[in-house]
Amino acid sequence: MAMKEIQNPTPATVEGERLNPRSTTNWLWLTAPIAVLVAIAAGVGLFIEGLYRDPSSLVAQAMGQDVVTLVVALPALVISAFLASRGSARGRLVWLGVLGYVVYTYLTYAFGIRFNSLFLVYVALLGCSLYALIGGLATTDFEALKVRFTQKTPVKAASVFLAVVALLFYFVWLSEAVPAVLLGEVPQSVVEDGTPTNVVHVVDMAWLLPGMLLPAVWLWRERAIGYALAGALLTLLALLVLAIVAMAVVDFSLYGAAIFGILSALSLGMVVWYLRGLKE
Repeated sequence: MAMKEIQNPTPATVEGERLNPRSTTNWLWLTAPIAVLVAIAAGVGLFIEGLYRDPSSLVAQAMGQDVVTLVVALPALVISAFLASRGSARGRLVWLGVLGYVVYTYLTYAFGIRFNSLFLVYVALLGCSLYALIGGLATTDFEALKVRFTQKTPVKAASVFLAVVALLFYFVWLSEAVPAVLLGEVPQSVVEDGTPTNVVHVVDMAWLLPGMLLPAVWLWRERAIGYALAGALLTLLALLVLAIVAMAVVDFSLYGAAIFGILSALSLGMVVWYLRGLKE
């Protein structure tokens, strides 16, 4: 009987081993330098006056995002990495989502913020977080992760939520870009920021929004990869929308803060609801 148990381990044991291969730990170690660099970038941005040489609107946005990055994203990154190293599936998905947020944030900083003394820090953050995200996804067994989700997981609700948010942002960004292209003019946001183009529009429409629509479809069809990416993307979205709220507050845009505050509450509620359906 003992020999049979050794030769035929329980599914839970197999799942636990598959979710925590040794190669995953190597990527988790990248959390340490990323955390240090995030603390430097966001901390200096907040507390060192004159770092940002951009128009006032961009400075307000950068400082609002620095608050969320330092106060919310950094602790979430460290805690989720620790939990993931202990075999937590929830911790792993949150860790991937926070990494996505860091990639997004410092991609926009590296290309959208005027050159300053932290330029190389932004580049290092973009590189480290991007490779950690790629490595983390590559070492995730999506099938093993899917079986941990229970029947209580809001699969359809999460799928619809991701798709609706992506389409809404597409509508808002295209409503500015399309008329400008047709009229041969420069969008007002680009004129106000004094930049060659709107980096946020580029990153959103080329990467993030398609990256939300595809997992939404996969999750609706109950594909294994959709379950994992949805958890990570809901985490990323909750952080990004919270950062937009902070930007609006710093920029004294009460209307924007109210609108995105509602979306932030919905995003946070959705990620908590979704992850509650995941067995540890």
